[in-house]
Amino acid sequence: MLSDDVFLELQGIVGADNATREPAILDTYAFQYIAELIVGDNYMGRPCAVVMPGGTEEVQAIVRLCNRESIPYKAISTGWGAYGGSPAPGMLQLDLRRMNRILQIDADNMYAVVEPYVVGATLQAEAMGLGLNCHIAGSGANTSLLASATSVMGQGATGVFTGFSNRNLLGFEWVMPDGELLRVGCLQDSGEWFTGDGPGPSLRGVIRGFAGAFGGFGVFTKCAVKLYPWYGPRALELTGVSPDYEATVPENHAVYLISFRGWQDMKDFGNMVGEAEIAFALIHTPAAPAVVGVTRSNKEFHDLWKSGLFEHMKYSLEVVLTAGNAEEFTYQRDVLEDVIKWTGGKVALCSITGPRYYMDLAVALSRLVRQAGIKKTLRGTPALLTYMATEWRNGRTPALFAKALYLGLIKQCLQARCVFRPGGSFWTSMGGLTSWDCCIENAIEGERIKRGWIEKGILMDDGAEQGWGMLYESGAYAHCEEVAFYDQSDPVCVEGSMGYVTDTVKATIDKHLAMSLNATGDPFHAWYSPHVMNYHHHVAGIKEEFDPANLSEASTYINRGITETLIKLIEEGGGENLDFKDILTLADNEEAPAGTDAGRPAE
Repeated sequence: MLSDDVFLELQGIVGADNATREPAILDTYAFQYIAELIVGDNYMGRPCAVVMPGGTEEVQAIVRLCNRESIPYKAISTGWGAYGGSPAPGMLQLDLRRMNRILQIDADNMYAVVEPYVVGATLQAEAMGLGLNCHIAGSGANTSLLASATSVMGQGATGVFTGFSNRNLLGFEWVMPDGELLRVGCLQDSGEWFTGDGPGPSLRGVIRGFAGAFGGFGVFTKCAVKLYPWYGPRALELTGVSPDYEATVPENHAVYLISFRGWQDMKDFGNMVGEAEIAFALIHTPAAPAVVGVTRSNKEFHDLWKSGLFEHMKYSLEVVLTAGNAEEFTYQRDVLEDVIKWTGGKVALCSITGPRYYMDLAVALSRLVRQAGIKKTLRGTPALLTYMATEWRNGRTPALFAKALYLGLIKQCLQARCVFRPGGSFWTSMGGLTSWDCCIENAIEGERIKRGWIEKGILMDDGAEQGWGMLYESGAYAHCEEVAFYDQSDPVCVEGSMGYVTDTVKATIDKHLAMSLNATGDPFHAWYSPHVMNYHHHVAGIKEEFDPANLSEASTYINRGITETLIKLIEEGGGENLDFKDILTLADNEEAPAGTDAGRPAE
């Protein structure tokens, strides 16, 4: 419980209207995506209060008060699930929604300075008006740019051209865990934001590393993010009604959905397109969420999916081309079509139609029939014909589907709809930053693991393959994660989903499939750290140096004592036979109380 005196002091900092202890409001912050997998309930720990600071000075005052009173705290911006909360009740929640301004767009040097609540869609709209564009993470255009750049991960469809959030962070303003303010990079000396590094070690690596601290390392109040050229209109022409927007594909732009014979062809295609540096977006969207994205209800999705036909759409990639002039566009298109031909691909959907397109479409459909088999094709045909007839009556032709695909990739506006609607929740695994070839191996292994858990009735039957992946920086990196749908209202499914997670974690270690995006929080550090140079010593050392009182809530970051206890347990149990639920239970029991130095090594 928060004392009345402390709460009045918080109100004095942010204003009476911007602080609350109302239980109903507090519960809205505790009710979070995947809470059931972390605490066994749909609610995380209820905060002791919520405050909404309006600027950096107010954030500093709150953090200093928390240090004085030994109150654990965590900041969120737009929020994305249980990572923004705490398993235990009593934490002070900082909601940064009042800090929502674009402070600067430097068109010449191609960067923007934003506060925590600026979302991708807002900055993109302003940047496009200046001939620029920003990277938007796969979590969607309505999520915080600052959060994914400073504190979480930020993979997205346009990464082949725009990099990814982890790499786009430039200068930033950081309220450190003790309340002191640090301006990082050239910002400290010049007031400019164009780089996050200066002399000496990179603090960008210290504050975020691979995955970020998920709010466990103070509060980031401003940051600069890199912008990229936008070879398109200053505003996209939208039609339709949310969430079924469509956009006119601009001149010298094109979108393709390309079908392949198998994984190896997809490997070859991705490597060639990355090396050619012609794509604005390159992404693999699994079949199930793709069908969710083009249907308007779960019933419509179920009627199409139950035939089993569409699960064989898994060998496909989506590509967007954008060019500044007709000559460049012709070159990009010619190179892409050559690569499609060399790798045995066929165009299943395209914004450029003509005789060649319809010939490729016929081949792509015949390939789908061969992969699915005659029985599944015949069983799925009535539902498909019914769906297509409805869509044609509503004016949605293949060209319009291509327009919707274009908009979805450019603005990253369909992801949440595609993954939350089927079962109400999902877990994602694997997904390390690695080579494109290794990413495809992740998809293959993820499919094998998932099929076993589908057969047990734990996960939704999505055809098993759910590898959502893309290239970054012209193929220098790549990413592929394995998404799994489960019924969050079914305790058997919730408990069993952790078994699936265990299997994917073991696979990434045993088969050398790169660090998983699950490598956050003590249980996962315990699995991975002994295989990766015992990195937990370095991460824990940084946390302890900057936050000796352990007040910046770190359940998704690191607590040395918990991690090392879990490592010992894994070693004693031989690792292979440990139940992941037991590890999570032990982590709960070993949690060091905030405001103490439990878990910190003796001086």
